[in-house]
Amino acid sequence: MARNTRSKNTNIELTLEDIQLIEKIKTLKTKTTCFFNNKGGVGKTTLVANLGAELSLNFNARVLIVDADPQCNLTQYVLTDSETQDLYSQDNPESIYTVIRPLSFGKGYESDLPIRHVEKFGFDIIVGDPRLALQEDLLAGDWRDAKGGGMRGIRTTYVFAELVKKATELNYDFVFFDMGPSLGAINRAVLLAMEYFVVPMSIDVFSLWAIKNIGTTVSIWKKELDTGIKLSEEPSELSQLSPQGKLKFLGYVTQQHKERSGYDTVRLDNADEIKTKRRVQAYEDIGEIFPSKITEYLSKLYAAKTMNPHLGDIRHLGSLAPKSQSQHVPMISVSGTGNYTRLRKSARELYRDIARRYLENIKEANNGKQ
Repeated sequence: MARNTRSKNTNIELTLEDIQLIEKIKTLKTKTTCFFNNKGGVGKTTLVANLGAELSLNFNARVLIVDADPQCNLTQYVLTDSETQDLYSQDNPESIYTVIRPLSFGKGYESDLPIRHVEKFGFDIIVGDPRLALQEDLLAGDWRDAKGGGMRGIRTTYVFAELVKKATELNYDFVFFDMGPSLGAINRAVLLAMEYFVVPMSIDVFSLWAIKNIGTTVSIWKKELDTGIKLSEEPSELSQLSPQGKLKFLGYVTQQHKERSGYDTVRLDNADEIKTKRRVQAYEDIGEIFPSKITEYLSKLYAAKTMNPHLGDIRHLGSLAPKSQSQHVPMISVSGTGNYTRLRKSARELYRDIARRYLENIKEANNGKQ
């Protein structure tokens, strides 16, 4: 798995504090994070790809991203059109399905990870596969066995924990999982293998429901698996299968799409009139109660009591996101002049801030640990 030298064309130099922060995090074991919301359309895949690129290209971190969404949106984003066409034209492409498939035959875990490097984003990826959806029944059936202490069920439930273990042996600093918008068996297996989860969300009433669903469901899953482990037939084997740590909430990122606003006319002292944007009141009201709802539903899962859970607010960046997708490059590297120069600068500042807060929360969660 050759890795070429990565070009850093993103213009914003790391501060001394940034350098010290990332060096501190690199002394820790591989940090695993999934980005999850059972509500779709919240900018999850865009966040995963661009945060991964920021950490890889600018913080010089070794990042592996796993596309665990059967829709394969992240894979299509970061690979070129021809690479995607070549990949999925194969009868049996090496993908996330390669990791899961042997379990359905009772053959245990796949020995090697199907990793490929994505030069323009700077990270490695295990590509998605539509066939992953076919494994929902396997994971759902074995979950019942896992809750009763059955080793086959526990091994199947921990399939992604084994993937993380292999990634740790390859010395990655970070492993990210992109996931589909559901509370199904695949996502349960991913979540139970992670140390942390981040929730991307839109500022709307449906995201408030999603926060409640996530907090309730994750707590139930953890409790049920803990019961299964206590009842397990071969507890000595679990030390090798168990995830690195208990799943904890690391923060949330709010996604603003087009400004929900009208215009107000304001008369100045010199009698001139100007038009100013007016934010829709309902939109403002929901945004104001987000922090309290996060605390209400997710505080028991906080990675650190002292952390600030709001990792950032992704503003509407006009046509930069679709341009990034069509060029198959991170938003911080989009080619273009004119308005793209301003939007690209905004994206660089935005993802630098999110990366800092993400790293700071990991540091907070690991204070006193090593």
